[in-house]
Amino acid sequence: MPTMEKNSEQTEIQSAFDELAKQPADFELPDSFTKTKPMEYKFIKRNIYISKKLKRRIDDGIFCSCTPSPESPNVCGIDCHCGVLLACCSSACKCGSSCLNKPFQRRRMKKMKLVQTEKCGSGIVAAEDIKRGEFVIEYVGEVIDDETCEERLWKMKHRGDSNFYLCEVERDTVIDATYKGNKSRFINHSCCPNTDMQKWIVGGETRVGIFASKDIRKGEELTYDYRFVQYGPDQECHCGAVGCRRKLGVQPTKPKMSVKCQVASSSLT
Repeated sequence: MPTMEKNSEQTEIQSAFDELAKQPADFELPDSFTKTKPMEYKFIKRNIYISKKLKRRIDDGIFCSCTPSPESPNVCGIDCHCGVLLACCSSACKCGSSCLNKPFQRRRMKKMKLVQTEKCGSGIVAAEDIKRGEFVIEYVGEVIDDETCEERLWKMKHRGDSNFYLCEVERDTVIDATYKGNKSRFINHSCCPNTDMQKWIVGGETRVGIFASKDIRKGEELTYDYRFVQYGPDQECHCGAVGCRRKLGVQPTKPKMSVKCQVASSSLT
């Protein structure tokens, strides 16, 4: 009787499951169920404005007195009035194509490559010699306001993210390179760095550039001083520089009642 045999088999299987259910057993969900997969990092060439974007003006209102001459075809150098004020020359610069004070517009970043360091995770090394004062790369990411920044920080906290990269440019303007940016996002901290971050005015807009603070040899790791204010537990510094501060960041003098955009954000001068 095929039907009876089938029913008998089903009864035996059910009885086996019932018996197993009575016995305690250790059970763990796979990591894919318990851990949030890290978001894929997206490389971009220019800032992406999420919250708002300032209206661009024809020029920034800053003009230099440099003039081209047969003896000096390349002008707007280190003595350029605009450059001293950390402002790129405007499109109305009298030096035209000979102007050297347009590092952001020309966007000629130095050659570099992504590597894995011994103690600091991913890092960036120079793929060519870089001279002191030269433009290395622009720090880019998603440009957001303080409100959006705080929302993102809370979401990252709930996801358990421990690494995020927020650069406070000016009041209510933050560059978030946590998930979108360029190679500058992977430049590690050092208490004795070979580059520094500078805020420049470009066409009336504030942008962040990384410039060499000393001569850098090919194969040398690029670093800058994060100088951020740390909220929460201290983070150990592994830069290995002479005079290392041992801690990454400076504790605030007054306790904060809520998460702010200054959390682990670069503090620029």
